[in-house]
Amino acid sequence: MKTYNKLSRLNHWSVAIFFMVMLIAGLTLEYGGLSKADNFTLLKFHKAMGVLLFLWGLWRVGYRLVQGFAEPVSIVERWQQIASKAIHNLLLLAVVMMPVSGLVMALFSGYPTDVFGLVTIPSIEKIDSISMFARSVHKWVAYAFITALFLHIGAALKHHFINRDQTLTRMIFGKIQK
Repeated sequence: MKTYNKLSRLNHWSVAIFFMVMLIAGLTLEYGGLSKADNFTLLKFHKAMGVLLFLWGLWRVGYRLVQGFAEPVSIVERWQQIASKAIHNLLLLAVVMMPVSGLVMALFSGYPTDVFGLVTIPSIEKIDSISMFARSVHKWVAYAFITALFLHIGAALKHHFINRDQTLTRMIFGKIQK
């Protein structure tokens, strides 16, 4: 496979956009200094979106594992191939780990999770040790995700502007010019 089909590109960009929104929301919850009311509203949105992203992320990761990854469009050194595979796998792992750790945190927080009025996920039981562990995993996976995301974007821009190959354009348009 030399390029990505429309569904692969839709999966990539939709998950990328929604996860960036969720990262901004999460960082705002953690460091934004919001009022209690605003924090509650944003947390409610963040939890509901997290549930939907969990389902979308499972689809995204499953589809990617079945489809595989496209071959590099240009010749790259072995270390770059290894780094690329590691970053892609870390991003896919984070797409699952972020919502899972968030759901575990919510399940053991003592508060239900309302998913935009469609369904309410009750809490199992308030167990602070489990909720706090899940919170720690959620936080550190977010930092790893942000780091991997910057490396991923940086590599795509390097391919586009320095290598002048079609790595980025095939993920945007799905075409490789000959």
